[in-house]
Amino acid sequence: MTTIGEYFEQTQIRGINEGIGEPGIAQSFNGTPKDGSLELPTGSPGPTGPQGPAAHRFRWEGDISDPVALASLAESLGPAQAGKAWRVESTNTLMYWNGSAFDVFAEAFGGHGPTGEVNTLTMGTVTTGAVGADLEITITGTPPSQTLDITVPRGVQGAQGPIGSPGPLREATDYDDTTPPVDGAVPLWNSTTSKWTPTPYPGWRGPWTAFEGASWDGGAGFIASASGTSTSPNTLCTINVPAQDVDWRPLVFGGALVRTTATDNSNRVDIEARITNAAGQIVGYGPGTPFGLESFTRVQPQYNTASMTPASSVGVVSAGVPAVIAIVLRRNLGSGSYNYIRTGAHATVWAVPVTGAP
Repeated sequence: MTTIGEYFEQTQIRGINEGIGEPGIAQSFNGTPKDGSLELPTGSPGPTGPQGPAAHRFRWEGDISDPVALASLAESLGPAQAGKAWRVESTNTLMYWNGSAFDVFAEAFGGHGPTGEVNTLTMGTVTTGAVGADLEITITGTPPSQTLDITVPRGVQGAQGPIGSPGPLREATDYDDTTPPVDGAVPLWNSTTSKWTPTPYPGWRGPWTAFEGASWDGGAGFIASASGTSTSPNTLCTINVPAQDVDWRPLVFGGALVRTTATDNSNRVDIEARITNAAGQIVGYGPGTPFGLESFTRVQPQYNTASMTPASSVGVVSAGVPAVIAIVLRRNLGSGSYNYIRTGAHATVWAVPVTGAP
């Protein structure tokens, strides 16, 4: 150091704020090669400057533990991260990155307030609004009990889809689904309810048969042939018919070979079909041939009444009840004997529901 200028070039100078307008303050300057001070009192506030640029958009990034961690993070920040903000947990301070440095907001966070009362939000109504309208959500009531109502806009009418496959019959509007169906039931029109109603099958059931010495269920079939017999009535065969799910009438066909021993018209043996036994309700009949001729005496449906109607109770077997049909020879004229031949003897029984026919 050779000159005063060199001396002062090495002097450290700092300003000291000692207040504004305080009496008795004198500005002084001290300087040494190692230290120096210049008293500069703070001046009066100047006029307001021009409007500065808008701050960067605030982007909350969450909490960070302490200033050391924040300083480490700052090494990776630049102008592109301007607006990001963190809360430093150790100081409870908001630190806002302005693009080049942190702005400090020490009083941004206050103390925790009291825990509020739990609010109960109840779902109210969900209604359909007009097509194209906005979704509307309305909350009514006062906490802690409020109601949420939603109005959802109606969608536009969609395109017509393809014709689908037929649906279940029971889903038709004119089908009576209050009546439990049974196995084998078919829908029948009920004029009282004007609906199709599941009804037990109204057609003929069967047949059940017997031929010569055998029957459909393993029974004995027709009895053995007999010559010169005078038995009357003479049960040739019984046919068992299982219980049905409807009331029904037997429809019987068949016959057997019969020959009277008399050679005139004084002896005639007829064939009958009766319910249960030889004394039961007659449901079939066939007249025999007198004059000692061997002929096939045929049985056909016959209910022995002229007042038969579908509603008649004649010849009816009740639903759920099994039945036995007896094929019987009966001498209805004279007193002589006759011959019965089992060869070719047969009988067929159909069950015809009283509600219908084939």
